[in-house]
Amino acid sequence: MQTPTPILETDNWGVAYGEKVILSSLQLQIAPCAITVLMGPVGSGKSTVLRSLAGLNDENPRFVQWGQLRYDGQPLAGDHRPRLVRQHVRLMQSSVQDSLSELVPQAHLLSGLDRRAWCEAYLDRMGFADIKPMLAQTTVELSAMHQRAVAILREAAADPALLMCDEPSADLQDYDSYLLLELLKRIARERAVLLVTHNQRHAQRVADHVLLLAGGAVQESSRADNFFSAPYSPAGQQFVRSGSCAVVVPLQSVQEAMQAELSPLAIQAPAPTAAQAARQSQRAVLPDLALANPVLAAEHFVPSARGPRGFAWLVPGKLAGTPLPGVVSDVDVDMQALRRCGVTVLVSLTEKDIDQAALARNGLRNVHLPVHDREPPSVSQLQMLMLKMKRLLLAGDVLAVHCLAGLGRTGTVLAAWLVFEGVTAEEALRRVREIEPQYVQSEQQERSLLAYEEMLLEKMG
Repeated sequence: MQTPTPILETDNWGVAYGEKVILSSLQLQIAPCAITVLMGPVGSGKSTVLRSLAGLNDENPRFVQWGQLRYDGQPLAGDHRPRLVRQHVRLMQSSVQDSLSELVPQAHLLSGLDRRAWCEAYLDRMGFADIKPMLAQTTVELSAMHQRAVAILREAAADPALLMCDEPSADLQDYDSYLLLELLKRIARERAVLLVTHNQRHAQRVADHVLLLAGGAVQESSRADNFFSAPYSPAGQQFVRSGSCAVVVPLQSVQEAMQAELSPLAIQAPAPTAAQAARQSQRAVLPDLALANPVLAAEHFVPSARGPRGFAWLVPGKLAGTPLPGVVSDVDVDMQALRRCGVTVLVSLTEKDIDQAALARNGLRNVHLPVHDREPPSVSQLQMLMLKMKRLLLAGDVLAVHCLAGLGRTGTVLAAWLVFEGVTAEEALRRVREIEPQYVQSEQQERSLLAYEEMLLEKMG
């Protein structure tokens, strides 16, 4: 039987930020009408693959890529690209009907009633008829699972040859995950799907093919059943057994990576010798150990409901978001509620610092980083703040981040914390919006999280 022509094919593809090589000599082949799952340890570059293919890194002046990429029979360039499922401010604030039909040219020629009929027929065909009564609602009002379904359906409606999804089932209940995975299987009857997930059980449920990315390169490329039953590479064996793998990142400059000769069996290249590993150890990234002393939830903590209105834990008992004390109730009442939750330090993002006398009256102290409303901190400010927050948390303090309403700037810093702890920016946005749908309120704030993720990737290794 003749092998189908790949929808996406790369030849010696590499990616770097500045002088830091993130991906090198990637040989990818994505089959049509199939689900290819991209797996790998935290920080291995999976999201970089998706964002680079979608063209989202092109505006970064430090972004460099090389090699050949062909998509749907032509060189990948300009608008000729796969579609990446994303959740952003404009989508969340649009109606479900507008979100579903925005990327469908013929839908804009339809009247309101005809457009609704198109959306209803589309939802019926894709197995999500339960969204039909919600078409007039804004997407942010939907459950987390339905929000993600709308985001996936929106991009699929544009009829791309390849649809890319980054951790669509993360942190969902089993049944909700099952519904989204079934949606992807239905979509794969008509087009290729490239799915990033850390969940091996979910991957086994939907994958036709698995690519394992670690150490900046593809370590294994196998049929899904073979990968999960008998992986051939040491990295694959370790990953299937433990959920992660430690692969030494080769020391090379961008010029060396660009000029490297391509081996026909690059994905099966021999592991470095002990001597080579020892020489590289100072620069090697071990994904499992990239962030020492992770901040975990407290064993016992006061529920969010005991705090002031708008208070919510990101890391229960350790890190929360809240409005400015005094905005919801009397300033002392709000601060006493924060103390009741165990909060010892406020991270203040308002342009003007908080009342120091009120803090002292209530046994609190604060760290002040002034940020203009609806704007984000700079990347360097985020890194400085994350390091300060980490030191405070490791010293035993309990932090609550606030701006004015406790949504835009607060949500941005909370999402940045997740990125700092090893979560992708897209996944961080999903997680904080499951806690409070209005966290992170501008596209500028969203872009800052992506820029922060890119900065951390540059520093890895």
